[in-house]
Amino acid sequence: MPLTPARSRTRSRAAAVIVACAATLALSAVTAPGALAAPSQGSALQTSSSVSALAGQNEQTLVVPVTAGLEPTRVKGAISVSGKPEGTVRATVNGRVILEANASANLVLDARVSNADVTNQQLTVGLQFVPATQTMCVVSNATATLSNLVVDFSGTATVPTTVGEFFPVSVPAVVLPVPADPGADVSAAIMTATAAMSQRYPDAAITVVPEAEVGARTAGLPAGSRILSVVADQGGISTKLGTAAGLPQLILSGHDEELRTAARALASDKTALAVTSSVTGLTSALPAAPGLTQSLKDLGSTTLKLSGYGTPESYVGVTQSQFGGPVSSVKVQLKGTHTAVPDNAQAQISVFWNDYLLSSKNLDGGDAFTVDADVPAGQLQAKNGLRIRLAALPAGGDCTGPAGVMPMEVTLDTAGSTLAAVRGGSTKAGFARFPQAFGQSVPVAFGDGNAQANTVNGASLVASLQRDSATLLDTRVLGLDALAGSSESGLVVGATAEVANKLSAPLRLAEFRTISPSDVEYGVGTTAPFGVLEAFEQGGRDLLLLGAWAPEGDAAAASVLQSSLATHVGGVEGGWASLSRNLLVTQPSGTPVLLESNVLVPQKAVTDDYRPYAWWIGGAVLVLGLAFALRTVLMRRRAKEAQAYVDAEEKASEPAEPGHGN
Repeated sequence: MPLTPARSRTRSRAAAVIVACAATLALSAVTAPGALAAPSQGSALQTSSSVSALAGQNEQTLVVPVTAGLEPTRVKGAISVSGKPEGTVRATVNGRVILEANASANLVLDARVSNADVTNQQLTVGLQFVPATQTMCVVSNATATLSNLVVDFSGTATVPTTVGEFFPVSVPAVVLPVPADPGADVSAAIMTATAAMSQRYPDAAITVVPEAEVGARTAGLPAGSRILSVVADQGGISTKLGTAAGLPQLILSGHDEELRTAARALASDKTALAVTSSVTGLTSALPAAPGLTQSLKDLGSTTLKLSGYGTPESYVGVTQSQFGGPVSSVKVQLKGTHTAVPDNAQAQISVFWNDYLLSSKNLDGGDAFTVDADVPAGQLQAKNGLRIRLAALPAGGDCTGPAGVMPMEVTLDTAGSTLAAVRGGSTKAGFARFPQAFGQSVPVAFGDGNAQANTVNGASLVASLQRDSATLLDTRVLGLDALAGSSESGLVVGATAEVANKLSAPLRLAEFRTISPSDVEYGVGTTAPFGVLEAFEQGGRDLLLLGAWAPEGDAAAASVLQSSLATHVGGVEGGWASLSRNLLVTQPSGTPVLLESNVLVPQKAVTDDYRPYAWWIGGAVLVLGLAFALRTVLMRRRAKEAQAYVDAEEKASEPAEPGHGN
C-alpha cells in the first residue's frame, strides 16, 4: 500500500527572542481583564480548506483551531468521490471514527464532537478511502475529498489575559489595522508583523485594513480571531492587551528600528514565555539564511518509507526559497536501504522532479543503495516536487497477494539524503522569480504620498509572498531613490507614471494597447482605468511594482484598483505560485488578467526611452557616411594624381624622333 505523500514545508522561527515581562497595574483600564469587552460567543466556523485522500492512502488530515473557552459540538461537511466509488470512506476526529460508509459520488458528514476530541486547542479531522478490492500491484486512482467543513461551537471564548495567551497554537484570523498617516517606521513594522503572522499561522486569514474600517472588516469573523495593532510611541518597546470590535487586541508600540525588530519577534512561539498582560523590551534577531545544501530531513521529511508491491511513492515539496534564494541547478543524492529482493521478483527505485524522470535504479546486489541525479536547469521552478517511487513486482507477477509473500520495503536515510544547489537564476524574468529573488530581505519603497494605502497594499503583498517563502521575510522601508540606486531586488507600491518610467517598467502607467484587442476589456488603457502588478528585471535585479492609471488623473479610481489587485493576489487559489508571465492587470470589472509584456504595443514612454539612442545611432551613421564620402573623394583624387604621374612617366620615357639635317 502506498504511503501518504509527505507534503511539508520547513518554517524557520525567529530566534534569540528576548522578552522582558513587566507586570501592569490591576487598575489599568487597558490591560485589566475586567475592562475588556464582552468575549466572543459560540458560533460556527467554516474553513476554506479541503482535504483529499486517494484510494489506499493513509489517512489525510485537516486541522481546525479551537479557541479556549469554546467547545466543538458538531462537525459538518460534504464528501465527494471521483473515479470509481468502490470501497469505504472513513472520517475521524483525533483518531475517533465519526463516519464509515460505502463510497458513493456524494456523502454528507454530520457528527457530534466534544472537548474530548480536542488536543492542544486543535480539532484534527481525518479522511481515508479504503478501496473495496486491493491487489498487490494495482492501486485505484479514485479520490475522496472533504470540503465545506463547518464546526459548530458552544460556550464563551476565554479572554486572553497574557501576551502568551494572545498567541495560541492556532487562530482562524488576524487583522492588522493601519493608522491614517503612518510614519516609515510604523509602516515597516506593520509589514514585518504581517510577515510574522503569515509564517506563524499559515492557515489563518491574515487581513490588513485601514484603521477606520476595522469594525466593518471584522464583523462575522469566527471566535478566536485576533487584532494586532502597531502604533508609534517615543518611549521604549511595549505591548498592551485590549479589545477592538469585540475581539482581543494586542497593541505593539515603539519607534524606529526597535519597533520593526519587535514586530519580527512575534513570529516566534517563544512569546508564550510572556506570562503577563504587558511586555517590554521585545526584540528578535533575524534567523540565519538557509544553506545551499539541504537534507530531506531539513526539508520536512523526518521519515520516508515505501512498502508493498506495485508503485508506492512519496512526495517532498522543494522550494527555491528553502535554499535561501534563487538557484540555477540542484544535485540530488538519495541514500537508503531495502529488504532483500526475493528470487524471481523485481524492484527498482525511480526519482522524479516535477514529473520529469531524473534517475531509475534496480534494487539488487545488497541491501543499500545510492541514487545520484542532476536536475536540469529547465526543470527548476519556484515550487518543485521531488517524487520517489518504488516499483516492485512479486515473483511470477502474481498480484493477488498469496499468503506468505513478504512485501518489499525501502527506507530513505532522510538525514544523509541531500539536495545540493548552486546559487544563480533558472527562470526567466517574471512572477516565477518570486519570492526566492528576495532571499530574506524585502526593501519596500512607496511611489506616492498615500502612506496608509501603500502600507495596506504592501503588507497584503508581503503576506502572500511570505506564505510561499520558507524563511521569515525581513521587510524594511526605503526611499524610492535609494531603492532605484541600489542593486537589491525590491517592491514598489503606489507607483506613479514617473516612477514606472524611472525604473523602466515593461508597462508604463499611461495609455496602452495590446496586439490582440481581446486580451483586455474594451477601453482598458485608453478610456478606462487599469491597475497593474509588474514583475521584471532591471539592472541585474528583480523588481515588483504595483501601480495604476486612470484618465484625467483620477487618484481615487487608481487607489481602488491597486487595493483590489493586492487583495486578489492574497486570495487567489494557489497563492503566489499561481501567477505566471510578468504582468497582472486588473480592470474596472474586477477581473485580473495575466499578460506578457511582449503583447503590448510599444507605448510612447517606452519609445521615448530609446529616442536618445536613435539620435546617437543616426549621428553615428551620418559621421560614418561623411567619412566614407570623404574617403571616396580622396581615393578618387589620389587615383587621378597617380594616373597623371604614370602618364607623365610614360611620356618622358618615350624616345625622341630623329631629326632631318641638310
